[in-house]
Amino acid sequence: MKNLQLNFKPLMLLLLVGFIFGSCSSEDDSITEEPPQGNNPAIVLDCDYFSQSGNIHLENVPGAPVDYIISCDAKIKGDLLIDAGVIIEFERNAGLIFTDDANYKIEMNGTSAKPIILTGVEKDKGYWRGLLMTSDNPSNIMKHVTVEFAGQVRPGGWGYKGAVIGSWGAIMTFDSCTIQDGQEIGLHWVHYAADLYINNSVFTRNDVPIVTDASHINSIDETSTYQGNVNDYVRIGGNDVDKDITFHNIDIPFYCDGFKPNNAAKRTFTFKPGVTLLMVAGSQIRFNNAFSYQHETIMVGTAEDRITIKGKEDVPGYWKGLVIESDSPLNEIAFLDISDAGQTVGDPNGAIKLESSAFLKIRDVNFINCFEYAMSLNYYYPFHLEYSNLTLDNTPLMFSDWNGAEVTTP
Repeated sequence: MKNLQLNFKPLMLLLLVGFIFGSCSSEDDSITEEPPQGNNPAIVLDCDYFSQSGNIHLENVPGAPVDYIISCDAKIKGDLLIDAGVIIEFERNAGLIFTDDANYKIEMNGTSAKPIILTGVEKDKGYWRGLLMTSDNPSNIMKHVTVEFAGQVRPGGWGYKGAVIGSWGAIMTFDSCTIQDGQEIGLHWVHYAADLYINNSVFTRNDVPIVTDASHINSIDETSTYQGNVNDYVRIGGNDVDKDITFHNIDIPFYCDGFKPNNAAKRTFTFKPGVTLLMVAGSQIRFNNAFSYQHETIMVGTAEDRITIKGKEDVPGYWKGLVIESDSPLNEIAFLDISDAGQTVGDPNGAIKLESSAFLKIRDVNFINCFEYAMSLNYYYPFHLEYSNLTLDNTPLMFSDWNGAEVTTP
């Protein structure tokens, strides 16, 4: 393991001897003094250092306000351990890349009293590239780490951009971390990354705090804060969902391309009270795919904390709406405000569509500013619908069949 730590004991001994002998000389002789504490220089780490194989352990440099300066976009080829209190500054366009197939461990163990700081030599958004990681080591952890002033579009044509990027099977636990002042994206966890765990962290002053897809949202929850960014929303891409997911009531909305389950197995979709989703133009959320697995939709708010799903713009038919094709008796929608939904061309065009053999309990739902119908029902197949207290607000009609004809009593 490459273990970097400066040893100042020999230096201090020489200084002490010099002081003793100097005190016996004439007053005109100069006296060598110990350098002022806290002014020792940082150790510069270049790509030649990182190109060597082996593990890396970065410790505190005694008396140095900044412990290390990294001068290149370095590829890590071993385990990386960074101790509490270490401060690393990155030169322009520098960064760290964890892309080796060996899936080495990433361990940054700061504390609340001694956080690890990863920052730029200059304090400008996007000054350095940030972290790009693909390691799927389940022990990967960043604890009490601040990443700031990073975030670029990385070269290579993969569309990676942001301050901290997870890709190609990456696993990481972010515990009590801060990602701030990031250009492009604070945390970019792409859809083919693996597991993402976030606890008690802060994402602020970034262009966008987090970009990921629905399969990675489970730990984007109320333990962390996400406000104070240029765009205050968590951006959710439109890839198929490969696990049970829960939308938590965080302090900003989700901004969503729409999604659907993949074809592998049954999924459960849970929306906690108070959740807000902003939908991309033309998008929809489908609780089905090519095969029926009785996917479960549990979208139950409360009278005090209603769930909101609406278009990013307040335009009737801005997004297509919800599609349910599952006969699970657990499907339930309650205390929901659904706005700006319903496709503007073709039928069916309800804000909520019940496909073949669907089962749904729905109550206390407001259909606001929707294009034509609140709900469209597919009478070509048997379905089960229980409804009560449905309200139209600037939405013309309540029910239609699959061909767009009004239905007064389903």
